[in-house]
Amino acid sequence: MDFKIYTSTDSEEFVRLYELFRTVFTDPDETEDLDGIQASLSLVGDPQLVRTYGDFREYWVAAIEDGRPVGGVNFTAFELPSLGITTAHINYLFVAPDSRGLGLGSSLLEQVRVISRPDFIFCEQNDPSLMNREELEEDMRSSGISPQERIGWWTRRGFGRLEFRYVQPPLSPDKAPAEGMSLNVCPSDSPLDAKVVEAHLRRFFYISVLKKAAGTDAYVESLLEDVLRRSFISLSLNPIISES
Repeated sequence: MDFKIYTSTDSEEFVRLYELFRTVFTDPDETEDLDGIQASLSLVGDPQLVRTYGDFREYWVAAIEDGRPVGGVNFTAFELPSLGITTAHINYLFVAPDSRGLGLGSSLLEQVRVISRPDFIFCEQNDPSLMNREELEEDMRSSGISPQERIGWWTRRGFGRLEFRYVQPPLSPDKAPAEGMSLNVCPSDSPLDAKVVEAHLRRFFYISVLKKAAGTDAYVESLLEDVLRRSFISLSLNPIISES
């Protein structure tokens, strides 16, 4: 098994990785097309963004076997200068159906740690308690694993659910906010300072989601203000079980 890092969409190899990615992530409000992905990657090194938020890097990492991608992970690493830490945000982690159950997901997660050496890793997960039956069935069909089992997978790898109402802003003007997800973090052995969560989400929302080089967004600011209404945010280590 080999791992290859991509920081541009301009190759046939990346297109094959993207095609695998879209077979797993099918919700249009939670995914981007190739142009959107390239727009995000092109922000790396933008002088205004670096002055405003600190340095950041985005990566797509492919797991390659017999010349074809069998899995991948996309994440962004953010420097938080005022707090003296680095955070990483996993946007997508996916494995081809015929390569599941072999530990590849854990290997891709380790790539995030090796490449970015973060103090905290954040990721979003579909929340079964906020999904209807059709959404649950589509998630299971496309990913090959139920949302409940997926949350258990992340929990066993040290991730805990941050106990607040999480909403991701729209990825583009024609999409809706993603309201059916939880925000998770590792390590998760104690409540997390809300300032860390706010600083991380400020960068994730403005850089990765809105791709905004200047100005502010009232909706995003309202979400961030809600985070700072508390001093610390509690974590739950138990998988969420939906009764639906």
